[in-house]
Amino acid sequence: MGYICYGPTPMTEDTYDLYWIASAPEVRGQGVGAALVSAMEGDLRRRNGRLIRVETSATEAYGPTRGFYASMKYGEEARIRDFYKVGDDLIILTKRL
Repeated sequence: MGYICYGPTPMTEDTYDLYWIASAPEVRGQGVGAALVSAMEGDLRRRNGRLIRVETSATEAYGPTRGFYASMKYGEEARIRDFYKVGDDLIILTKRL
């Protein structure tokens, strides 16, 4: 139904990157993504993780993605203007555990 890929951020202490999260189109909006993120956060708490970092795009197409992360209490930490291309900023979201 879905998968999540995350791991320790190199050269940091207790910081992790959430690289990918995906769910099958037929189950989107049914809590699969939220369950995966919650499971990841539980795993990272058991590992004494303290910070999770996510990178995403500022384009309109990624609006639902940003909304999903906001619903999971991830907040914008930084923005690099025109990162992917002119008009497409990189947004770095974080959540402290």
